[in-house]
Amino acid sequence: MRILSLLKKIAHNRALLALLVTSVCVLIVAALMGLSAYRNSPGQRIARALTTIDSADAQIAHVDSALSAPLSTETTVQVQVARRAIPVARRTLNTARAQLSAIPVRDARAPKTAARLAKVRRSLNARLALISAAPPLLDATSQAAIALTHSAQGWQSLQNAATLTTSASQEFARQTQDALVSSHEASTQAADDYAHAQEQFRAAAQALPKADFTGYISYTQQRTLMTQSALLACEDWINGHYQDANTDVTAYNGFAQAAARIADAGLQLPSDLVASTYQQQTKAAQQLYDDARAEVLRADAALR
Repeated sequence: MRILSLLKKIAHNRALLALLVTSVCVLIVAALMGLSAYRNSPGQRIARALTTIDSADAQIAHVDSALSAPLSTETTVQVQVARRAIPVARRTLNTARAQLSAIPVRDARAPKTAARLAKVRRSLNARLALISAAPPLLDATSQAAIALTHSAQGWQSLQNAATLTTSASQEFARQTQDALVSSHEASTQAADDYAHAQEQFRAAAQALPKADFTGYISYTQQRTLMTQSALLACEDWINGHYQDANTDVTAYNGFAQAAARIADAGLQLPSDLVASTYQQQTKAAQQLYDDARAEVLRADAALR
């Protein structure tokens, strides 16, 4: 009898334990379902989408930095970073769009949710418009930056050549053997600098075709011819061919005057030429980008 009673008691405890386990499982399932419902609620889905949108801003910042900074010889590097950032930002924003699209239609139509969704989508679309407006402007910016680099190098070579030309002229005027040799050496170096300047101005014109570098190229051509005449004059004078040297000096003066006329016609700083051409060339694209940027700011303000 005592064994039978013990067996009944064990059976009763097992039944009670099974009931308790079942109850706990039900509570756990209910809790998990509640947590899942919370995580998949419209509010949480929107919050996750906003986080995704925020993560795209780090890439968009690279684009904005490249297009907002003053044009310089360093701009090319910024443009390269911005170009790599655009597809990353676009993928991130498309992920955010998919997160918003996952909200059930019935939930999305609820007044409060619908209003919030509209604001978030406006912010997202504004960013997509911004990075869509950027590529043409980045292309033009890159061209201008390359042209600026070449023209700056050309201008520096031109200044170096001018200094050497002045030195060569002063030495030539002394008419001593040593001075003539020194003048020849200075003119030789000046010729190299004029050639380099012309090469750089041609490269700048190729990078930014709408910028007119004709004046710079023509000027360096005349100065090169002038320098070649100076070299011949030195050689003829050293070798005692004084009449030929005088002919060379006459040619030298003619080329110098031709160069002066080109300069007097209005050779501005090449950096100013690049900047003005760039601004004119990108006026429409810059306005489109600025409008998209302003819309991003307005859309974000509406979210606050």
